[in-house]
Amino acid sequence: MAHYRPRIVVIGAGIIGSAITYNLAIRGADVLLMDQGPMPGSGVTGKAFGWVNVINGMPGDRSYALWREAVAEYRNLKYALPTAFSRARFGSLLWEATSQETEQFAELHRSAGESVELLQRSTLQGLEPRLRQVPDLAAFSPDDLALDPMQLAGDLVTAAIAAGGSTRFGAAVSAIDTVNGKVSGVRVGDEKIAADVVVVAAGAGVHTLTDRLGIQTGLTTSPALLLRYACDRPIINHILRGPRLEIRQTSDSTLLVAKSYVETGDENCPRLVGEKMLAVMKDELDLPDEVALKRAEIGDRPVFADGLPRLGFLPEIRNPYLAVGHPGVILAPLIGRMTSEEILEGRNANATCRSH
Repeated sequence: MAHYRPRIVVIGAGIIGSAITYNLAIRGADVLLMDQGPMPGSGVTGKAFGWVNVINGMPGDRSYALWREAVAEYRNLKYALPTAFSRARFGSLLWEATSQETEQFAELHRSAGESVELLQRSTLQGLEPRLRQVPDLAAFSPDDLALDPMQLAGDLVTAAIAAGGSTRFGAAVSAIDTVNGKVSGVRVGDEKIAADVVVVAAGAGVHTLTDRLGIQTGLTTSPALLLRYACDRPIINHILRGPRLEIRQTSDSTLLVAKSYVETGDENCPRLVGEKMLAVMKDELDLPDEVALKRAEIGDRPVFADGLPRLGFLPEIRNPYLAVGHPGVILAPLIGRMTSEEILEGRNANATCRSH
């Protein structure tokens, strides 16, 4: 008797959808990944800063334990897909407005079991010689990871295809079809694609699909700004986060700056914010003269009021599975594994990120 293999369609090839597809494919699932974009990670994933860490979490929060589990999952993924991490950088330096605040910050995380070291000004000058406003004290988090989320999404999809998964890009799913209260497939224009399970991992676009099913998820969005600056040489060795600046450098020497964003009109348009931030960068760092703003992009991060992701089968209709939340880059490998285990093996996803 042939073994039953459900046909699974994953909607959304961001970092979470790509990780889910990879995990399903390596477990032998019949999986199709669909996205309206031209390639993996071409939505909000491509506008993410790419800092995989626990240090920005708050010990004691429900999300904090989830972040720790997710960062540990990255270690497993690194062994499985070493080429995806070939250009990654490790380690971050963080400081607050005063040395006392930096000490308190480091102690909070050390007492939670994290690997954090306090470094003096002289050591910092050696690690980051381009720093102009060198703090007296900074916290060093050696296990943090900086990577290109779009590249990782692409590598996950490539590995999924190699394991037997399939993809379809440039395909905007307009609806999830149901028959007798159960998923029957998805629609792209007039075309119907059969499916036994549909994973909705479309980030901020989730509600356009779930609303049509009469399901309210409570998803909202939180805009974040990613600023890219052209630079022709390596000048920063770690991820740096101080009171005025959060910055890292990519393998091609591009400088990335992450910034929260509130739209207030033309005076706060992304490009103007980027130009103003360049002045801050020049004050904080010894920058080459030719550093210039390349792009200023807003990413609409999918968030829920409690700060937790949503992961699980929706109760209203059989077999749509919701997988969405922030921070997607940090959580993706963990969500990918948990989703595949729940769909294929019936294991319940972690109670801290249930969909209901």
